[in-house]
Amino acid sequence: MNSHFDQNRYSIQSFCDIVQPVIGAEVVVIDQDLIAVAGTGPFKKNIGSRRPRDSYVDLTLKSGESFVIGSAGETEQCLRCEMKSVCPYTSVLSGPIEYQNQVVGLFGILGYDKDQQKLIQRKSLFLSKIAKNIGDYIAKSFFDKNFSYYDFVTSQAMENIVNAIDQGVIITDCENNIIKVNQFAEEALKFKKDEYTGKDIGMVGDAVELAGSRPTSDGKASTRKSKFMAKATPIRHNDHPVGNVLLLQNNVRPQPCPTIYNFGQKPTSPRLIGASGPMRKLKDLLTKVAANDSKILICGETGTGKELVAQRIHYNSPRALGPFVALNCGAVPETLIESELFGYVKGAFTDARKNGKTGKFELANGGTIFLDEIGNLPRTGQAKLLRILDNDILEKIGSESPIELDVRVICATNKNLPEMVENGHFMEDLYYRLNVVQVEVPPLRERKKDISLLLDFYTKEYNKRFGVNLSGFTSNALNYLLFYQWPGNVRELKNVVEYVCNLKTSGFADLKDLPPYMSPITPKAETSDPEPINTEKLLIEEALRLFGNSTAGKQKAAKYLGISVSTLYRRLNIG
Repeated sequence: MNSHFDQNRYSIQSFCDIVQPVIGAEVVVIDQDLIAVAGTGPFKKNIGSRRPRDSYVDLTLKSGESFVIGSAGETEQCLRCEMKSVCPYTSVLSGPIEYQNQVVGLFGILGYDKDQQKLIQRKSLFLSKIAKNIGDYIAKSFFDKNFSYYDFVTSQAMENIVNAIDQGVIITDCENNIIKVNQFAEEALKFKKDEYTGKDIGMVGDAVELAGSRPTSDGKASTRKSKFMAKATPIRHNDHPVGNVLLLQNNVRPQPCPTIYNFGQKPTSPRLIGASGPMRKLKDLLTKVAANDSKILICGETGTGKELVAQRIHYNSPRALGPFVALNCGAVPETLIESELFGYVKGAFTDARKNGKTGKFELANGGTIFLDEIGNLPRTGQAKLLRILDNDILEKIGSESPIELDVRVICATNKNLPEMVENGHFMEDLYYRLNVVQVEVPPLRERKKDISLLLDFYTKEYNKRFGVNLSGFTSNALNYLLFYQWPGNVRELKNVVEYVCNLKTSGFADLKDLPPYMSPITPKAETSDPEPINTEKLLIEEALRLFGNSTAGKQKAAKYLGISVSTLYRRLNIG
């Protein structure tokens, strides 16, 4: 074993034990002779053994390059590896450790199951950056001086690691005094740095409880509900306890503004109500484009549901468990747009927040950022956004340390961007970067078949919310609403239903119950009579499309529609 690693193997093992629960995958350190120095999880049994030749470990040590293998066993290098027939890994990430301008070893991240494989695939850029930082830290801190648990926990390297993940982290010493709390945990627990440093973990009170039943004085499990459960990983050095790493399990990020979401747990699929031709075409397109990471520009009139379209793309993508962060570029003053998007460090400028600010791009790392009303982004913001899209590197205001990004960008606009480009109001390069896949959301007047479905959906929603029992709309009111041009699109229709449910608590709403501005007069006749719309038939078709045409699907559809299975079959036979 290399002398540098041999002298520090226990310290390096302690170091790996600290890093592993924060990263969420197994970690390893291997010296230049292919000998395993340290590791976590199943890899621990390999410590002290030689690792296979012609593997990515061998290739990293020889070339000094980093590698990310999303699906181990499927590459040409994997097929040359000595261990190819018994390889236990689902994914591999390796980065060199350099000391005095020579590669002396590597720091690796390993996936042993599908969850760890997905983590490494989804956060490959972030983890590659972390691996590089950790490699530099090992060379700097272990080869020239002895390991100190406190020094590492309070180091800039650990600061970069814990603040780059979307989960709360609290690190304590062996006496449960708090040493480090990341930004996520600070925001969630409403802490400030000077309030927790050096204090006992008990200061958080009922906000955090260790995972597992906590017995009461009479030996029974406590029924108290905490805001966060925490999984604690004890850290030992030379067989002596030195501290604990606590990960907050209730992964709900406090929302700095109402347009930030974190789908930490898979949500109910965002619903796009509609069975018309244009909507079926739109849904098919969204299913296709969701699978990849291409940038998307969503175009459509105000109120058509562009943000709902962006959410649906995110939910159906491989990033579904990552954050979905949205920003309305038209709602932020020009002087603040740069700090909102990119963030700033402590002391970046006068009146800056004491601890700096995390920008929307950093919040979205590993997930999706949705920039609504992108046409309202000022030129200064456009230029910096273009820089980020070119190299996937974020530079916070006042910082000299770039942050590597892994973010899918979806934008939306109701403006004519090509015309803005021609007039010099929008950067041409940025337009072509954003407009890789263009998605057109049809206005409501072009999908009149969906109006009845939307009226029914929002009537049920507001009945439940307001505690009323509106049955629907009379034939006269429905006929008028079908001919109405809906300049405000779905948003306007939703507001109309909400208005009606405020004033009409039961029965059917008629023309006189509609908002006064709609001026319910006899609509102008069209050149040909519209095809009569069977609302019930459309509702059944939509339900069967959602749940399938099988027996089980029809049972679910009937439950969804609030009718019996026999009634559903009767309606289908009549149709």
